[in-house]
Amino acid sequence: MTEQQEWDKERAEQHARWAKMASRLTYAPFARRIVRSIASPEGDSTLVDLGTGPGILSIELHRLLPQAKIIGVDLSSDMLEIARRNADEAGMSNYETRLGRAEEIPIESDCVNLVVTQSSFHEWEDQRKGLSEIFRILKPGGSLILKDYNRAWLSGWRRSLLKFLLTMVGESYEDHVGMFKFTFDQAADLLREAGFDEIKGKARGLQFFVQALKR
Repeated sequence: MTEQQEWDKERAEQHARWAKMASRLTYAPFARRIVRSIASPEGDSTLVDLGTGPGILSIELHRLLPQAKIIGVDLSSDMLEIARRNADEAGMSNYETRLGRAEEIPIESDCVNLVVTQSSFHEWEDQRKGLSEIFRILKPGGSLILKDYNRAWLSGWRRSLLKFLLTMVGESYEDHVGMFKFTFDQAADLLREAGFDEIKGKARGLQFFVQALKR
């Protein structure tokens, strides 16, 4: 079964409901951090939300950068349908969705100011190819901001605790442990290989945050 097939309509709707509930705790703080991290946001900037899912991060970014054009890219057509619906409800006239994956982003080269991705990096089939694609679509001077699960956190007693908690709620440990695929340093090394510069960020608890520049 492919990732596209796994995100059926029922599962996509369930995830969308969770994402809306988690907006204030997860997506809104990340959006604020993104805006603080970019220098002098331009009114006519183009942003790509890679792995947009139900579009909640895009909505939070729109609230902070109302003049920016935002393109949500996802490999699930069901997710994109929900994202468009959520964007319409939020009054986003400058939001566009495109069906695609990190390894083949359906966007022209050198035309994007910022790419953001939250908790999707570990799901890509080929991280090197995905980062190369992001580098391709960014304008010179454009940035990537990426947040994902921190493998360095999942060690020793934490691994045992996670396994216990997932078992208690009837979830598969193997299905979830794969989220913790990279450390901050490993992600930074992959970014350098892809040609990015000025790589900065940090790992904190469950997740790491990294920002990189295309010169």
